[in-house]
Amino acid sequence: MSALECMKDWLTKFGYLPPPDPITGQLQTQEELTKAIMVMQQFGGLEATGILESHLGHDTVRALMYYALKVWSDITPLNFHEVAGNNADIQIDFSKTDHNDDYPFDGPGGTVAHAFFPGEHHTAGDTHFDDDEYWTFRSSDTDGMDLFAVAVHEFGHAIGLTHISATESIMRPYYQGPVGDPLKYDLPYEDKVRIWQLYGVRESVSPTAKPEISNADDHPILPDFPENRSTVPFRRDVPNRCSTHFDAYFWRLTRNKHLVSLQPAQIHRFWKGLPLNLDSVDAVYERTHDHKIVFFKGNRYWVFKDNNVEEGYPRPISDFGLPLGGIDAAFSWAQNDRTYFFKDNLYWCYDDHQQRMDAGYPLESTLWKGIPSQLDDATHWSD
Repeated sequence: MSALECMKDWLTKFGYLPPPDPITGQLQTQEELTKAIMVMQQFGGLEATGILESHLGHDTVRALMYYALKVWSDITPLNFHEVAGNNADIQIDFSKTDHNDDYPFDGPGGTVAHAFFPGEHHTAGDTHFDDDEYWTFRSSDTDGMDLFAVAVHEFGHAIGLTHISATESIMRPYYQGPVGDPLKYDLPYEDKVRIWQLYGVRESVSPTAKPEISNADDHPILPDFPENRSTVPFRRDVPNRCSTHFDAYFWRLTRNKHLVSLQPAQIHRFWKGLPLNLDSVDAVYERTHDHKIVFFKGNRYWVFKDNNVEEGYPRPISDFGLPLGGIDAAFSWAQNDRTYFFKDNLYWCYDDHQQRMDAGYPLESTLWKGIPSQLDDATHWSD
């Protein structure tokens, strides 16, 4: 698939570009493509040029790989030396979908990278990154996937570490966002202990020339390192897949109730400010008086203007007078300008203008004839 086709596929998948219509023969025009890119850039807070530009240059990527490996070599007897050809212990590759290792990538989101454990297998140590991801560096945690953070994690697998659930560990199974400046990053203690158990502690650290690295992507030069001769006493030929853990999707409808795209969009890529580990939401509704969108998950809620979270959120759902434990469904009814919340067999009626619950609630949801006692979700629909 060409770069242009990949770009069209991504914009269509996430609802920015209407899909071609096989019935009418309508095609995606260059004008539509330019408008779609501009809308995407506006939502992302970027200059709306209508032109997509490459984000991270080759030299910046190369320098980030150096610093990510250095995180591990600084505290162990391991040393890494960049070599040409295909005989390296760790082959680094950026690929899309099927890339000939039996573990294809899945496009933006989902699995962002994987690495094979060291051993005798021909893929041992190899580390692959999904080239469909929007890789970033020194950006906020909502602007894409921080390449340095993911690389440190993946190289941990490449030298023998498995996933761990420790809160501060870089080896947690899901992407946790940026970890700070690559020049200053220090491994969490849990990760140091685990890697020391495999390789021991570096007795002395000899100074090494550092490549320059900047947001301007000004061609850093990497130094040479001694050859890595270390091994670990086990073999694995199945990669550790590392995921963003975003399984929450949504579809967008036009005012005429037609799907913008048959492909769903991932919630975290459109609604900026929701937590990184969000895999579902409990309920969503649009406030009638200001058209802001309210998301509910567990005991918290978020308010969005357009697709950006308002300052001060999340907040507890007790603001609404709702009990802890989350809700099952919510919808706004324009006829009485009220919002209804459902939980188990109860429902509440809320006044968004006055920001207070109507008196006399909750009531039994059986008063709504024909609906089940427990809802998965609700929406307002006009025929």
